[in-house]
Amino acid sequence: MKISIQTGKNNQILRSVSEEIKLNEYKKFFLLWEEMVKFVKNPDNWGVWLAAPQLWINKRLISVSLIRNYDDDNFKTIYMINPKILEHSESTEFDKEWCLSVPWEYWEVERFSEIKLSYIWWNWKENILFLKWISARIVQHEIDHLDWVLFTDRTVEIKNNDKEHVL
Repeated sequence: MKISIQTGKNNQILRSVSEEIKLNEYKKFFLLWEEMVKFVKNPDNWGVWLAAPQLWINKRLISVSLIRNYDDDNFKTIYMINPKILEHSESTEFDKEWCLSVPWEYWEVERFSEIKLSYIWWNWKENILFLKWISARIVQHEIDHLDWVLFTDRTVEIKNNDKEHVL
């Protein structure tokens, strides 16, 4: 399966709310999430995350690498069916983000520092996961794709050392 990434800030698929995957659709998407995980694991693809809408599929499915920092070579890549953020910290962090669907743009984005989420995995059982820092950022970025939000929609005006940067 060749993966072709949807691009563009006004792309209709990227700007649609994704539908939940139902139990009777489970087998239909099995090959897709295997391919998504392979794509994310491949260092030539420059990605640590991917959402089904980026692949022309309007379903709530993401594949993410759970990393401690950007140099982490010992990480786990998983897929999540119908992920939902259940809780989040009050604290937030700013960091630069980029996206395969909006190539060559890098912007500061504010995200929650910690999240608690639920998702379904291969056994069709609900899983609960607590994430913080970069992994929490990655999952929030991908869930945004499922809800028609691109990271460029979340850019902020930052004032740093008396220099104003409008992002």
